[in-house]
Amino acid sequence: MKHRIAFVSLAAAAAVLGGCTMPRPVASFSEVERSGKAGDIQLIAVTGATIPPAPVSSTAPAFPADFVSTPEPDYDRLGPGDRLSVRIWESGSSNVFASTGSTGSDLGELTIDDSGRVYLPYVGAIQAEGLTVPQLRSRITQRLRTVVLNPQVDVRLVEHRSALVSVQGAAGKTGSFPIEQGRTRLSQLLAEAAPDQKNPAMLDVVVRRNGRSATARLSEVYSNPRYDIALQPGDSVILRTVDETVTVLGAAGVQGTVPMTKRNFTLLDALGASRGLNPEAANPRAVFLMRLPENPNAAPVVYHFDMRRPEEVSYAARTVLQDKDAVLISSAPFAQLRLVLASVAQSLVALRSAAAVVP
Repeated sequence: MKHRIAFVSLAAAAAVLGGCTMPRPVASFSEVERSGKAGDIQLIAVTGATIPPAPVSSTAPAFPADFVSTPEPDYDRLGPGDRLSVRIWESGSSNVFASTGSTGSDLGELTIDDSGRVYLPYVGAIQAEGLTVPQLRSRITQRLRTVVLNPQVDVRLVEHRSALVSVQGAAGKTGSFPIEQGRTRLSQLLAEAAPDQKNPAMLDVVVRRNGRSATARLSEVYSNPRYDIALQPGDSVILRTVDETVTVLGAAGVQGTVPMTKRNFTLLDALGASRGLNPEAANPRAVFLMRLPENPNAAPVVYHFDMRRPEEVSYAARTVLQDKDAVLISSAPFAQLRLVLASVAQSLVALRSAAAVVP
């Protein structure tokens, strides 16, 4: 009698265990369909007309037309903030600048003020903004002839502060750089700044100009001459690593967070990075892309792909993902049944073992 009671009890336990629904990493195909019919999600079957829209950042032009068309500045023109070194030689025995000999009179470093003028003793203010160094030298010489006999003037640019651009962020060398010969375009500036080269496709080059910002990827600046824009005084260039990810859940080769390694990272790229669908568990007709809507009160948008159909594989290759998208791969019905059968088999083994030891 004890044998029979023990056996019946263990058999009942096995039957209960076998009837339980085994846990799954994500919802099944039928559960997703029910959520769509209930209005909990916006379920969209992907066709050629319903391919998920690409993120705005992947379709917008890297730099606007006016950034691209602006010509190189006349970098040899002087402006406010520029620092100059001025030396004057005089003829005759009477020296206005109280210096004799062949070394001339060193007036030291002079700065062009905010009004664009530079001040010299005995001459006064001279308009320097917009002139080249030779033109300023000629103008100073003309003004000195009224007070000095046969003056000889040497003017040198010490620091070109009126035409500076700055570099910040993920670069080997940051700071301010003057626009000058050999450093008039964005690529030339980047060559000196030495940006992080680990993945140029995922490094943003942000150019701020006159209160506006425009962004290109470093790889675009390298590959497209159109985006090698001319620098302008006051530009600020910010190098920023792009950290975007997509989460893959369910019956994938590997579940987890997948980094987006290029600008137009597609659903097919995400599946490839997660080693594809698990051949022993995945339901190829139930691959879903979940995207949160801009309106937080709206239901999530879920796009349905049937990867058994070749045309839908091509749709996956054309679906550009955006940061924080989620890919869900449902388990196949046979995989769920296999788990149940395995559980029942383990229970029967335990039952036999227990029956063998019941006195």
